[in-house]
Amino acid sequence: MKSYNKFITELDISLEYHDKLNPKIWEENDSLNPQVRMKLLSFINAWGDFAKIPMSEVKDIVLTGGNANFNYTPMSDLDVHLVLDRNKLGDDRAMVDDYLQSKKILWTMTHNIKILGYPVEPYAQDLSEKFHKEQGVYSLKRDTWIQKPTHGKYDFKNDKNLKEKVQFYMDMIDQLIANKSDLSAFDTLKDKIKNMRGAGIQKAGEFSFENLIFKELRNDGYLDKLSKYESSVKDKSLSL
Repeated sequence: MKSYNKFITELDISLEYHDKLNPKIWEENDSLNPQVRMKLLSFINAWGDFAKIPMSEVKDIVLTGGNANFNYTPMSDLDVHLVLDRNKLGDDRAMVDDYLQSKKILWTMTHNIKILGYPVEPYAQDLSEKFHKEQGVYSLKRDTWIQKPTHGKYDFKNDKNLKEKVQFYMDMIDQLIANKSDLSAFDTLKDKIKNMRGAGIQKAGEFSFENLIFKELRNDGYLDKLSKYESSVKDKSLSL
């Protein structure tokens, strides 16, 4: 039988880090492929109409995430954000936030849009949300970089601490499902992962240890596995 430590070292980390931006998306001079830009603008305008967001309130439209950085993988999304003041969409900010999240989820569940093989993910970003210094942010509206990503040195594949932590959360999710744990345990774990990621990004940006754990769990399908199981239990409890 393999020891636990040996199993950890064999965990295959899906995270990647490259010397250049994704050549499918970016030109040699790090400008965005014009066809990609037009498709992304068409996409986010369609989502804005779907979410009934007045385009007159949109201050900018940006591309960010792994495909605007050096850490893209074949599973990376194209993260397109409408930047606006959410407070102008309604008097009840909590209700506005819930509405926009629901619209994002509903769109994602009913559409499967890809550009050059990459899923496109919409988001309504409030003006108060700041971009981190290492994060790549490209204005689709103005066709220029707001903030170019900073290239660093990362070796995700051989990071033993990262592998151990990812494996820890994988095992926890598997155990919760196998033991048919109470849904409150799933909520607690989801909140822990969400808060861990948020604190990590706030402190150290996209390449924080906590955000790397989140990305790896997402890439390996464990966050989706967790959500699907939780939804199936809730559906079963409401059925007769």
